[in-house]
Amino acid sequence: MLARIVRRVLRRPRRPTEMGPAAGYDRWSSTYDRETGNILIDLDEVVFAGLLERVPLRGKVIADVGCGTGRHWRKILDREPAELVGYDISTGMLAQLRRKYPRAKVYEGSADRLTHTPNASCDFVFSTLTLCHLPDADRAIAEWSRVLRPAGELLLTDYHPATSSSGECSFRSRGEVVTVKLHVHTLASLGEAAARHGLVVVDLVERVVDESMKHHYEASGMLPVFDRMNGRPIVYGLHLRKRESTSS
Repeated sequence: MLARIVRRVLRRPRRPTEMGPAAGYDRWSSTYDRETGNILIDLDEVVFAGLLERVPLRGKVIADVGCGTGRHWRKILDREPAELVGYDISTGMLAQLRRKYPRAKVYEGSADRLTHTPNASCDFVFSTLTLCHLPDADRAIAEWSRVLRPAGELLLTDYHPATSSSGECSFRSRGEVVTVKLHVHTLASLGEAAARHGLVVVDLVERVVDESMKHHYEASGMLPVFDRMNGRPIVYGLHLRKRESTSS
């Protein structure tokens, strides 16, 4: 009888471990660059690369907010910017970035406090899959606008609010599922925050789940999730530009 109870307990699925963004991404950092089949990361690559093609980078000063392991850095550096600076809250992710780019200029800190970057000193700021980890989107956009020069460009990609309404993202590490809380920011509220801080919307891209993504769910044994998500937006990309004059 006792043996049956022990076996039943051992077979029970373990509850996910909840962590804050810094601790969660520290945990994920050692395997993050080897992640395969992650639909959000794969779609972020597609959306961000498409928007990036329209932004001039040669000779520009650039800040990557929530840079992580420097996932987008090679495509940026190949276009010869004058300077690329990264910010991230996770020491583990920054350690991985420094292994790939030993001379990288990076700072540990919150994405909405770029304390090492002066006013109007950047030509281009980008932030991918980061804004959803910040409770106050208006504060973040205000800070990113602060460091942009007039006519500077800002690119954001993130979990679509229709997807992040579940309230958390998850990954598997050391045999357990780890979850990190997400904050939902509607696209309307982001547009309003941008306008308040001297930014205009240049483009908005929304990627929806379709048949081309079915294999991601099938490989994970999550076809019922695909059926539920089919046709729903999952990632967005937002291209903003700072006004030449905040009085206009």
